[in-house]
Amino acid sequence: MEILVIILMVLISAAVIVFGVISHMKKTEREKYYVAAENILREDFLNYSLKNPLNNDGALQPPKGQKTMIYIKSKSGGKKVQFVFDPEKRIMIGRDKFNSNIYINEAFVSQQHCCIFSVDDEIYLQDLNSENGTKLNRGLLKRYTLFDGQCIRLRSNDSIIIGFNKFKITLFYFDMALM
Repeated sequence: MEILVIILMVLISAAVIVFGVISHMKKTEREKYYVAAENILREDFLNYSLKNPLNNDGALQPPKGQKTMIYIKSKSGGKKVQFVFDPEKRIMIGRDKFNSNIYINEAFVSQQHCCIFSVDDEIYLQDLNSENGTKLNRGLLKRYTLFDGQCIRLRSNDSIIIGFNKFKITLFYFDMALM
């Protein structure tokens, strides 16, 4: 009986440790994409400031409020890749090495396969007349295939499938006041 109690305590301790490690990993990943978003927006603000130096009152006009950003992660060939983008700037995905923000070197992927863009703070995925279509999985049951310029609104936890690649989408708000 004592042995069972000891084994049970060891198992509970191990479960608590595993839960703590997983929580820490998720928190670290979240911190990384927030830092990446801040860096992107700081660079944009700096570029804006250089082009538009000062207003009449001598103050800069910083962006205000919250900004929607997109975090995209994928495992490709055992290698984990992560991206953070400002969706107000069109995100091109395809086999065109020079014009794609996310380059996929596969025969099933068109040169300009699809793009992600923003309209009125809504984020959309659009197929760019790709040969094999662009697939979107939403949860366990909803599956969409886009062809011929079709669009669909993206949500957090959607998965985009292009060729043999699966991209997990996380939409998040970045507080511009943190800059």
